[in-house]
Amino acid sequence: MKKNYLYIIIAALVMANIFTLIKISNIENSMDRNIQQMYNTQNDIRNEINNIYLNVDEKLKKQASILDNFDIEFGEELNADNLTVPVSISLTPKEITGGITATLLINDVRHSMINNGTTFTASVDVYIFEPLQIKVIMDNGSKEEIETIDEYDDLKYKYILDFYGSFLGDAKYSAGKYQYNGDIVINYEGSLSNNLKAVSITKYINGKLIDEQEVNIEGNTSIFHPVKEEVELSANDIIETYIVALDKYGLNYKYIVLRDEIDSNGNMVKMSPEWTNGSLIEIKDKSGKVLLENKY
Repeated sequence: MKKNYLYIIIAALVMANIFTLIKISNIENSMDRNIQQMYNTQNDIRNEINNIYLNVDEKLKKQASILDNFDIEFGEELNADNLTVPVSISLTPKEITGGITATLLINDVRHSMINNGTTFTASVDVYIFEPLQIKVIMDNGSKEEIETIDEYDDLKYKYILDFYGSFLGDAKYSAGKYQYNGDIVINYEGSLSNNLKAVSITKYINGKLIDEQEVNIEGNTSIFHPVKEEVELSANDIIETYIVALDKYGLNYKYIVLRDEIDSNGNMVKMSPEWTNGSLIEIKDKSGKVLLENKY
């Protein structure tokens, strides 16, 4: 009989512990929800404050501006001969007088604008591989007022390919032989009307081109190119593997895939951080002129 009472007491204690644990868990969950809600509320307040500052800043800029409104449109096609694109600009000044004129200042070069009643318009060809600054000069005959309309530091990225390459596999060095076996992975996206025309894999030893293999792209935007190579290397040799791509405008892109060195003791040393693999090294035009260069 005593044993039965003991079992009942133990069962009651177990149930009480389970109930307590459930209550504690519910309290913890409730606290977590309250804390998360507090964080969300704080973020909402910060966002609202930031929006207020932005709205106030925009209104102050609008009040100080000499323009009522403006519009900028970039052409879709890149001129492959000089790597420029047409930019159409229209603007309406706040004050219109009979003799007012407007002049565009594109990277400090003046371009006349056409008066179409209350609106002034102009179309200018701009070079995509340099920063673009657009200003306007309003002249009412007695004074000139100048205002910056917009600035673009990376206009080229509207037109060049978005490209990434990497190596999935293994590279090793032993007994004078450098071997790598795996896939070179190529991913790209066209930009506006641009697209990929050709891709090749190039290999250099000590800066000298020793091999080039054409890649069959077949219109795909994700390509796996298998490689299985063995090369003889000696102490202090550097081997580099690149992806070279050609777009419809004749621009040549060079991306690093592998870069290894054999040191003076005959050991392989990684020359570049892993995050640089697949990075853009340079872009050249049709004549071989370097337009963009990154060093790692």
